[in-house]
Amino acid sequence: MKLDETLFTVRNPLITHQRQLVTEYAFCLGEIPTMIRVRFYRQVDSERISSEQSHYIQTPLQHEPIYESADDHPSLESCLQDITTGMAKQYQQAEQAGYPPSESWLLPSRDFD
Repeated sequence: MKLDETLFTVRNPLITHQRQLVTEYAFCLGEIPTMIRVRFYRQVDSERISSEQSHYIQTPLQHEPIYESADDHPSLESCLQDITTGMAKQYQQAEQAGYPPSESWLLPSRDFD
């Protein structure tokens, strides 16, 4: 996916870590009807992509939710692939262990509004 949006930079030394919203993507995971949303941001000083998720997955097999480990990606596609692959893997492992999919597996992000 090509990013053609114009980036705006605030030139003030007190304004740091600038990023601009590029798009939002939404999907459901398997049989869980909750819509998961991911916002993608492009860092103003580079072409790198970071993201925010509305939900994280924590199945009965996990001691803690799975968080995207690297919030710095070369493209929107690689960022989305990392997020969805990790979530799908945990979902499938729990199903294979005999757990029925549940909305309780999705934990809302307190930072996503």
